[in-house]
Parts: sequence; C-alpha cells; structure tokens
Amino acid sequence: MKNDTKSIWIIVIVLIAVTTATCCEATGQQRKNNSIPWYFIAIHNEPYNHEWNQFFIEESYEILKEMIDKADVYQIKLTIMLAPSWADYILSDKKRIMELERWKKSGHEIAGHHHDVWHGNWDGYSTLSRQEAEASRERVGGHNFESCYGSETYYGTLTDFTAKLRLLNPAIKAGCMNDRPNKNALPDAIIYNTCSGFANYGEPGRAESDTNPEKGKNEYISVGTYNDIERKWLTHHFMEEARGAINIFSSMRSGVYGTANHSSPRELQTFLEYLDFVHSVDQNGQMSRTVSEIIEQKLLPEKRLSVAQVHAVFPPRRRTPKQFRPEECPHVKQRQKR
Repeated sequence: MKNDTKSIWIIVIVLIAVTTATCCEATGQQRKNNSIPWYFIAIHNEPYNHEWNQFFIEESYEILKEMIDKADVYQIKLTIMLAPSWADYILSDKKRIMELERWKKSGHEIAGHHHDVWHGNWDGYSTLSRQEAEASRERVGGHNFESCYGSETYYGTLTDFTAKLRLLNPAIKAGCMNDRPNKNALPDAIIYNTCSGFANYGEPGRAESDTNPEKGKNEYISVGTYNDIERKWLTHHFMEEARGAINIFSSMRSGVYGTANHSSPRELQTFLEYLDFVHSVDQNGQMSRTVSEIIEQKLLPEKRLSVAQVHAVFPPRRRTPKQFRPEECPHVKQRQKR
C-alpha cells in the first residue's frame, strides 16, 4: 500500500512538473512576442502605363512570387498592393488565377495601389476628366521616362479603378493611394490607407518622408473624413536598405511597425534581409498582420486628424523628365541583364 501511495505521488509530481514547464514555456513565448511590435509588410506592385507594360509586369510578377513564397515559409502575412493593370495580367492566365487564390488562402491581403496624375508614373486613373488629366500631366512634367515610352493612356475615373481591382478582390478596402498631395486621390472603396504622408507617432498630421525608418512607427491610427467617408491611415517606411528598419523595429516594445517594398529586382534582397530578421524574432509569424487586420482588430488607439489636415493640398513640384538615349531606357537595360 505504501509503495502504491508513493507511486501515485511520484506520478502527481511529474505531472505538475510537466504542466509547469509547459506553462512557463508558453508564458515565455508570449513574453517574447509581447516584447516586439505587431508589424505589417506591404508590397507595392507598380503600374506601367505604356506599351512596355507587359514586359515589366512579367518581370515584377516573378519577383512578387519569390517574395510571397519566402513569406509563406516564415508564416508571415503580406499586404499585396496591386495597380489595376495587374488585374488584366493575372486574370488572363489560369495558373496566375490559382496563385492569386492561394495567396488569399495563405492569409495575404489583396489591396490596391494608385499613382495619380502628379506621380512620375501615372496609372491612368483620376477624379479628373480625360482632358483635365492630360492637362495636369503636362503641368507636372509628364512621365519620368517619356522619352522612352511616349504618351500615357487615360483609363477612367477612380470608380473605374476600383471596379478593375474588385476583379481580384471583390471586398477590397485597403491600399496605398499616394494621397499625400491631395486626398482626392482616394477612391470611395479604399477606407484603409498607408500613404497619407503623415506620421503616426507624436502629434497627428505631421508630415514625414517614407524613406525615414521612423516613418514605419505606428503608435496610433490616424482617422479622418473625406468625401463623407471615414478613412483610417497606417504608415510604412519604404526600405531602400534593411538596416534602418531593423534598428527601429528592434527598439520598439509595442505599437505597429510597417514597411513597404516594390516587387522589383533591385529591392528583392532588401526585402529578403528584412524578412529573415523578422522571422528571427517572430518564428511563427504570430505578430504579423495585414493592414486591414491591424485596423479591424483594434491593435492601436485612434487619433483624429482635423478637417484642415485632411483637406490640405500640397501641389507637387514640376518635374523635368530626363532625356534618355534608346540604350539607356529601362526595358533595354533589363533585357541586357537577362
């Protein structure tokens, strides 16, 4: 009887020890996760509003797939921001349609990307009429590579912009609209945005460049009303190199850190370096979120922008596009690398 009692107590002690170890391990993991910020990673997929559109999208699509494949290995969610021209490319091929659906099932968000008339690479959509948009393009200096690709095409209004992207994601509601110069770049459907031009730490409505690694710090969500629709903005840092983002991320113990890269060959290594870092501190991607998830899961407090801040207009400076010799044009140089 004594031996039986002793055996029972040994079993109980072992069970308590195992339970305690498991609990401590889980608590330790939770503490580890809570010592880093939530984060989102956006991929900008550019418009190519000229005759070489297919060439550049084909190249960028292969880079995008490599980015997504690596993120999937690390269980990290991406917010994939697509220009409307990408809808035609993806939907024209059954394999690409299947890849799109797989991305969605993996938890990635399909969002939008807009370059309005003041951008060096206009996507062809605007609140302006065709005549007004073309006149505006003339005033701001036209396309950065006009000497290579000639004139651009007017595709329609921001309603047309949204309709095109809804072919990829019927519930699309997030993106980067590059609305810093003027909030009239905001389609009605895009209520979550990352490109207001404002910082989301310190005083609300303070302008800051996306190239500053601190721009990725989100202590709050900026909220404002435009066109009678409530909008919510996160911010991200555009990574030209990974070190600055890694340093800021590592200094944060709360909040949200956001980054962005293009699906471009020259940015791929920066993206992969940053992804490797994030995986090293968040091995199961538990702190990874999409733009919409961060806002809808209420991971941050909100601060309201004033009416004046939302409606402020910052006219872009007129650009002087460089004149390229034929052999200097991007598509020629890219072909030579292949």
